[in-house]
Amino acid sequence: MSTSGVVTYRGDRDTIIKGALRLCNAYDPENSAGPSTNQITFGAEALNMLVKSWEAHGLQLWERKWGVIFPRVNQSVYVLGSPGAAGDHACLATPLGYGNFISTTLSAAAASGAATISVTSITSAYTVGISVVTMTTLKAIGIELDTGDLQWTTINGAPSGTTVTLADVLTGAAASGNRVFYYATKMVRPLRILDGFVRQLSSGSDIPINTIPRENYNRFGIKTSTGPPVQLYYDPQINSGYVYIYPVFSNVDQLLFIEFQSPIEDFSTSTNDFDLPQEWGEALKFNLALAIAPEYEVSESKFKQIKLLADTSFDLVNDYDQENTSLFLQPNQMLMENFSRA
Repeated sequence: MSTSGVVTYRGDRDTIIKGALRLCNAYDPENSAGPSTNQITFGAEALNMLVKSWEAHGLQLWERKWGVIFPRVNQSVYVLGSPGAAGDHACLATPLGYGNFISTTLSAAAASGAATISVTSITSAYTVGISVVTMTTLKAIGIELDTGDLQWTTINGAPSGTTVTLADVLTGAAASGNRVFYYATKMVRPLRILDGFVRQLSSGSDIPINTIPRENYNRFGIKTSTGPPVQLYYDPQINSGYVYIYPVFSNVDQLLFIEFQSPIEDFSTSTNDFDLPQEWGEALKFNLALAIAPEYEVSESKFKQIKLLADTSFDLVNDYDQENTSLFLQPNQMLMENFSRA
């Protein structure tokens, strides 16, 4: 006998809901009609609430993602919100800078009022495992003007070769070699920002950035000082997140990369997959059953059984989802010296 050779099994939204309902004896699985429409609707509501509550556990490896924030000269705070017109320009990325966005340059000068530009490349840098991004119509594009800042607009129609037509004409002149950035999808509001660095595009070198609390940021005397940012404070409000940097960018020849905790995606339709690794499927079913059990008045013994399954399955995958690396501890030399003198 042979094995399947397949390792892709995953359940969609309604599969998870039906499994939870069966655990609660909420419908007869032998009935071909299945659960009622209301049962599926209320189950989806409970399932979305459940995964949103799991965001509070935080720091799961699959929630940690990379993003890039495109710079603005002399701007000290950047607004990150849901995809749409609001907020500053930022998108998903990788720490190497591949995927999801394009960083290129103008291959020819463009005058103020120009409706087209010529770029060095309309595709992103490529590495194994990362899909190539190509400029397409209606997506965001930022052009460095000779004033030093970026003008953002969208692409109007498919590029012709390396010639790109803009939805809005340039508001200033742009010399050959000026920076051009492109991305397709805006990054959603991070739950937390964990780490980051500033990449110098001319040299390719990275400058580490220190994430700090609100109190430390408040103590900076002149918050508009310019230079490569080395400090970052993140204020995650309800609909938008505010990224405060210090110092502020003096040019756009650099990018701000952040490692952040990402929200878990919603279940919007019946066939939606879950935005978690495969091994979390069982924990989803058992914990959804626990969440809806009071609505179906399951017996006390049955509730205890479901709770045991829910707790065990969640602890298993939650404990597993950690970095498999060594932890090094060492004495604090300064404290030891002070202790010996005392």
